[in-house]
Amino acid sequence: MISRLLKLWKGQMNKPIKKPIISIVGTTGVGKSQFSIELAKKINGEVINADSMQVYKGADIITNKHPIEERENVPHHVMDHVDWSEEYFIHRFNKEANHAINDIHSRGKIPIIVGGTHYYLQTLLFNNKTMENKKERELTKTEIELLDGPTNLLFEELQKIDPIIAEKFHPQDHRKLRRAVEIWYTTGQKPSDLYIEQKLDEQEQSSLKYNTLVFWLYSDPKVLQNRLDKRVDKMMETGAEKEIDELFQHYSNNNCDCTSGIFQVIGFKEFLQWLENNKQNETDFAHGLERMKIRTRQYAKYQVKWIQKTLHLELQKEAKFDYVNGGRLYILDATDLSEWEDNVCNRGLAIAEQFFQQKVTLPETPGHLAGLLTEKTNLKSNKVIGSEQRWKHFKCDVCKDKNGDSFVAVGEDSWSRHLNSRRHKKNTSASGKRKHVEEMIRLHKKQS
Repeated sequence: MISRLLKLWKGQMNKPIKKPIISIVGTTGVGKSQFSIELAKKINGEVINADSMQVYKGADIITNKHPIEERENVPHHVMDHVDWSEEYFIHRFNKEANHAINDIHSRGKIPIIVGGTHYYLQTLLFNNKTMENKKERELTKTEIELLDGPTNLLFEELQKIDPIIAEKFHPQDHRKLRRAVEIWYTTGQKPSDLYIEQKLDEQEQSSLKYNTLVFWLYSDPKVLQNRLDKRVDKMMETGAEKEIDELFQHYSNNNCDCTSGIFQVIGFKEFLQWLENNKQNETDFAHGLERMKIRTRQYAKYQVKWIQKTLHLELQKEAKFDYVNGGRLYILDATDLSEWEDNVCNRGLAIAEQFFQQKVTLPETPGHLAGLLTEKTNLKSNKVIGSEQRWKHFKCDVCKDKNGDSFVAVGEDSWSRHLNSRRHKKNTSASGKRKHVEEMIRLHKKQS
């Protein structure tokens, strides 16, 4: 089967075709790693990790690395190689992952991208034609210090460099602010100018770097929630507690920041109170465990939203170019694990085989999941003109963020949602009552 698929891929069309790549997306705990092994064995593939936590050495359980004994000798790349003292940035990932892709292709094999860090995946699948044509210079020591420094200083720097793009990002989004400032430092061009150029490029030709097949492993949210809770419990039973303690020792001894590097992993900061109290308080541990489960469920919801609202819409643009570089998104239903072989493995392998034949006839979505993906003819991300006007910052002095600062919404849509949220209405009501009481006290003192 393998040799037949590769011959079909190499000789199917007279015109040149981009080299193939397969991406597997889905929530945490849905079985992406298992399917990647099944797929790799059938199509002569190798796995490239696109999870920002799994690049770090060790901590295999808490970062959810697929056990080595279950990888069935399938090579895994861009994984388990970064020290805990390092912070791993997207430009390094891009360099390492692209090197792995080229290496795998050079040996006649198929790269299979697996992982949940979405901006990592985007940089691999889609061209940034504007940036690819820019010559970059080395950063100075002062620039590196600012890029790795406090978020508020990054935001102030970006406001000076490019006030237009500064309005696009939340003032506490360190990753995006850092990348925008870094672009200016290394290319000398404003990020807002590059953004417009890139969006115009997207309207002229396919944005996909490779002949791309995307699988979405999906599970019903109610079923998945129970599965994720059990998964967290199993992690604790099989050694996650020991890994968390090891992370804490490194964190304490090196004065690390829990908002950067491996310390961002779900399951570390949730247990900080327990760890800082010398692991003596069982209530602290129970609270940490519950917070870890909640954050895992929240992250799964975010992943689904990203697939539906961002990835699918970006891939849908490829219809304009008749999917010349692939780009269709195929859903595999992983809700019922007893039906895995039929719903995930067999369906996925059949789609892959047809993909290499360049004539996939199987539907993108199983009938009972048809509502997961919606068609949009007027895609937001193609609206370039006037987009900068929608990047305005709105500050709410009634509601506070996690740091106790005034809540900031980016764009009119986000601001409107905030104003209509239960949180804002509750805070507004409480603020109104407080002002009324303060006014009554003032009047009482005046009359006394």
